[in-house]
Amino acid sequence: MSSPATPPILQNPDPGATYQAAYDALGRAYWEASDIASKDLIHGAQEAIGEIITAIDEQGLAKNTQLFIAFKPKIDAVNKALQTIKDEINQITKNIATAATVVSAISKVLTLWPA
Repeated sequence: MSSPATPPILQNPDPGATYQAAYDALGRAYWEASDIASKDLIHGAQEAIGEIITAIDEQGLAKNTQLFIAFKPKIDAVNKALQTIKDEINQITKNIATAATVVSAISKVLTLWPA
């Protein structure tokens, strides 16, 4: 009898890198967005993600419980905006590659700290 296969070691994603990937993907989508409302939505999400990236890099958000608790409302607001962008990506850009990149990056962010 063989022993069961050892499950792969699960690695927590790097929150800073995950948010940076979403920030970069949104930057590409911004330039392809077809209307000002979409551009505003993307730009607002990018600004909020930038603040979270700064908190992760400079203040250790991922390792500091009190800081995380303080930032949780911003994280929830960003997640809501990102979900909206993800749901409306087909109206925001017609570039399939950009849309796929944005959806993938947003999906990864949404799994970091779900609501």
